[in-house]
Amino acid sequence: MSRTSLPLPTYAAHEQGWRHAQELLPQALRLGGAGMPMPEEEWRDVGAFRVHLDCWRRPEAPASVVVVHGGGGNGRLLSPFGAMLAGLGYEVVAPDLPGYGLTRVEHKRALVYEDWRDTLSAVLQAEAGRSKRPLVVFGASMGGMLAYDVTVRTRIPAGLVATCFLSPRDAEVRRRMVRWPWMAGLSGPMLTALPFLTDSLPVPMRLAGNMMAIANSAELSRAIAKDPLAGGTWMPARFLRTFLESEPLVPPESFDVCPVLMTHPAEDRWTHVSVSQPFFDQLRVPKRQVMLENAGHFPVEEPGVSQLRDAMHDFLRERAASLR
Repeated sequence: MSRTSLPLPTYAAHEQGWRHAQELLPQALRLGGAGMPMPEEEWRDVGAFRVHLDCWRRPEAPASVVVVHGGGGNGRLLSPFGAMLAGLGYEVVAPDLPGYGLTRVEHKRALVYEDWRDTLSAVLQAEAGRSKRPLVVFGASMGGMLAYDVTVRTRIPAGLVATCFLSPRDAEVRRRMVRWPWMAGLSGPMLTALPFLTDSLPVPMRLAGNMMAIANSAELSRAIAKDPLAGGTWMPARFLRTFLESEPLVPPESFDVCPVLMTHPAEDRWTHVSVSQPFFDQLRVPKRQVMLENAGHFPVEEPGVSQLRDAMHDFLRERAASLR
């Protein structure tokens, strides 16, 4: 059966994992509530992938936002932030990156990290082609560095927002990311020693990463870690190897595309702000840092949620005004 003839699932009709996670969120962050509109679902062919996107279309919006998940989520998991921004009047798109969510991947064992850069670049290019309004990219977790790289590659975004900047070659970043600290020194050598034997092996993400620290609620962390379309998925060792071998496309002191906002959770139990701070400090563009009080790696706690909303609203208004 060809890719185009495959039936396309939807979160609305078929997927239960996100619903469980939604039930564990504060009432104000659940889709369908006041100021939290449901997304429409779209698909876009990108190379070998049929990419699923959650979309909040606002033709008259002053700016648009592409929301980027990391290694424990998908576009629908980030829907609280997409809906929050849509409720403020912005157009928002949240793709499922290959290997996660509902995005169709015919040969998952062949995935490499560059597929994520290519996919997100194509999404940004397509969204930029829809209108001339400014586009801001917002990356969560490892999606922050991915958003940075794609901003460098495409030079499309008028602004970059990230919850953290994780450089996987950094020893401390590796130690924080893995499930158990002792794995940090072994993961790279194990994946690179005999790649022709290990590259296609499936690696459960809940074993590779510290998924129980993705949220500060143990019940919410378990729900995400069990969701086969989010933290409960597997990725090929080839993807993990190429991610660990990746470097920022340009060093932070050479980044010159747009202003940057880092909205780091203050109570992040997975990746402490100290692992992102050196990278952020070296940026030479206009920048601002906001610590989200009481918020975990998946920042769903108050007052951090309100601080994130206000910081992004201010940032988006500034970017829209500067480009008029």
